[in-house]
Amino acid sequence: MPSPAQTTAKSEAECRLSENGSILYEDDCSVREKNQDGQVSFVVKLDNGNNFRFVGPNRQNLRLDNGFGGFTNVLFEDKGAKGIFTWNDGNRTRKLVVKTNGSGGSSSNGYPSSSLLLGPPVPDLQYMVGQTPISAALGFIIRGTKYVSAVQVPEGTLTYMLDKKRCVAFLSVNDRYKSVTFADANKCVR
Repeated sequence: MPSPAQTTAKSEAECRLSENGSILYEDDCSVREKNQDGQVSFVVKLDNGNNFRFVGPNRQNLRLDNGFGGFTNVLFEDKGAKGIFTWNDGNRTRKLVVKTNGSGGSSSNGYPSSSLLLGPPVPDLQYMVGQTPISAALGFIIRGTKYVSAVQVPEGTLTYMLDKKRCVAFLSVNDRYKSVTFADANKCVR
């Protein structure tokens, strides 16, 4: 029998699923967050029968479990009463916005309205999540990754770099990379 401490939260919500900017689903859903055995998981059930299971060691390092043993890295943004899951399988970028019924107002949840907007995770750089910028420096030299700029944000330090002609945002918190995501090209103009 599972202990009650395993399920952190379950709630009814509204979900919007989009693919490359086109909305595929916008209706009711339910979300369940579990925290057990050092693993965090979110199970989002859409009313049309589709389910999404996001798992990982913490909220900053989630993967989409496709049910067939395959996983895709996912960026999770916690906006209080709204959670945003973004992932890219190489062909398309999908975004699942889950808004719980706990709070109707978008910025009345205590989170700053200037919340960080980051793009989808960069698949070939996800191994850097959890590393320190110092330990990643040699890899940047080898890859030819160029530093562009850094800015302090409420979440930590956001460093923009040019990697293989792509603009990439590295968010570091407590001297460790929390996320590695695509950024607007204009952020990498020197």
